[in-house]
Amino acid sequence: MSLVSERLKLVRPSQTKVMTARAAELRDQGTDVITLSQGEPDFDTPSVICEAGIRPIRAGQTKYTAVAGIKHCGQQLARASVAIMASTTVSTRSRWAAAPSRLCSTHYLPASIRATIVIPTPCWVSYPDMVALAGGKPVLVACSERDGFKLRPEVLDLAITPRTKWLMLNSPCNSTGAVYSRSDLLALAAVLRRHVHVHVLSDDSMKNSPMTPTLQQWPHSRRTCASVP
Repeated sequence: MSLVSERLKLVRPSQTKVMTARAAELRDQGTDVITLSQGEPDFDTPSVICEAGIRPIRAGQTKYTAVAGIKHCGQQLARASVAIMASTTVSTRSRWAAAPSRLCSTHYLPASIRATIVIPTPCWVSYPDMVALAGGKPVLVACSERDGFKLRPEVLDLAITPRTKWLMLNSPCNSTGAVYSRSDLLALAAVLRRHVHVHVLSDDSMKNSPMTPTLQQWPHSRRTCASVP
């Protein structure tokens, strides 16, 4: 009798980590390998960032924090988020160390269990497994290269059913780099207004990464779901 639950059996190994491990194995064997599996810079962390992390350690700030984290850090993050997303108000009460933990936890909300979640693809490899682990059903919707790998409003409309509870939207998209403009998001919002039972789970973790071909237009072209009324 297996000790592994049926739900856990639905979770597949992360192909990103499989590729990374394989590259490390080949590198140990003397093979010159360029790894394109996970978003890791090919340069060392800038010294100013290193020092910002080291200073609190030297100052003795090494104790447990409150569940919500360090208050002044949260306030600074909130101010930065408000500046980026213009009119949006960001709460300082909830902060997470990384996007995956927040996304995964969201799928354990009662509204997510046994529900269907629309996920535009290509997508980050862990999205479908997060949904399956929480007892939901991922509905993978293919986005065409001719559309810039972005979800079209009419395609979203067809994917929604009475059991749909979430649309997972990632802009800029990991892994295609697709960026949704304001007009793109407004078109999707028009569809969602006809389906008021569907919520949006917006992964904006790459919003400050300049991945567009014309970098000089990046600050003006970037939009997040939270910035669209």
